Amino acid sequence: MARYHFRAAGPDDDGALRARMAADWMRGALSVSFRREPSYFAGSALQGEAVQVHVGVDGGSGAVIGMGARAMTQLFVNGQPRRVGLLSDLRLAPEARGGTLVARGYKVLRQLHEADPVDFYVTAILDGNRAALQSLASGRAGLPSYRDFGRMLTPAIHLDLPRPALSAPGVLLRRAGDSDATALHELLDRAARRRQFARVPQGLPPGLRMDDFFVAERGSRLVAALAAWDQQALRQTHIEAYTPWLAALRPLYNAAAALLPLKALPPPGGRIPYLYLASVAMLDDDLGLWRALLRHAYRELRRGPWHYAITALHESDPLAAALRDYRAIAAAGRLFVVHYAEGADAADRIDRRTPYLDMARV
Repeated sequence: MARYHFRAAGPDDDGALRARMAADWMRGALSVSFRREPSYFAGSALQGEAVQVHVGVDGGSGAVIGMGARAMTQLFVNGQPRRVGLLSDLRLAPEARGGTLVARGYKVLRQLHEADPVDFYVTAILDGNRAALQSLASGRAGLPSYRDFGRMLTPAIHLDLPRPALSAPGVLLRRAGDSDATALHELLDRAARRRQFARVPQGLPPGLRMDDFFVAERGSRLVAALAAWDQQALRQTHIEAYTPWLAALRPLYNAAAALLPLKALPPPGGRIPYLYLASVAMLDDDLGLWRALLRHAYRELRRGPWHYAITALHESDPLAAALRDYRAIAAAGRLFVVHYAEGADAADRIDRRTPYLDMARV
């Protein structure tokens, strides 16, 4: 009998799923965990509809040693709304790696796919997750095909040093209000059609409000927007460990932060105060307007409790040049389209629009 078995996860598994998320660290100079407190399934509502979660269980101890999620959502593909799958939250305990467990887990995915097929899935694998990049995207037998669509840049912008406002002639930069709901929806829809894999707007997701949006208004028309989305009520990132040199530097840095407009580094185990700059929407690729809107948001947000603002733009996006204007912790992930043999033609037809995968929804 196999040591590990797979089954669908339900509400009774919520605590075990949250523990698995907390136990798996992304290691680096800052080792972090991506958590889902107080409810794993409540956080899953941000990712899509019809979320299916399966777990790998140790038959001896009953411990959850692996997990993965499949969600359905509406994305723009070649400018048209399309039902697409999203693969996320793949976790595997170190003691269970190196065997056949990944291949067995993908057999479960194949069964789910056959019961409710889509042409393809979208996923992102963080640059620091070398094991996943080497294993899943290697083309090994038994796994679906992973097509590399380039890197999503996901820097954590430091919300600390003062910066001057940037002008955008003829444009008013402001917060959105309830009266902007229709115009904002139209802007998000029109802008998203210009980007590959952008979300089809379907109302505000949990925890996001109208006044979380910064908008650019020219005349009586909204021409650009981004959302400052604090998800700490559903999803969190914690510092788990520092490298020795960074741990030694932390007290000095924090002493300087008490005197300068810097934000202190949390202790190991502490939560990182951050938010996402999500739902980036531009009617065109006006880099000057984007720089002005991003700076307007930065100037307001740095006065808040957050230490970082995380945004996501594809490496080929003309707007990505503005990210170099800010001091940030560099981060990125590779974007993949995942498909089985019967989905190859649909994947072939994906055109060359600039991708935009909103990492606040992954």
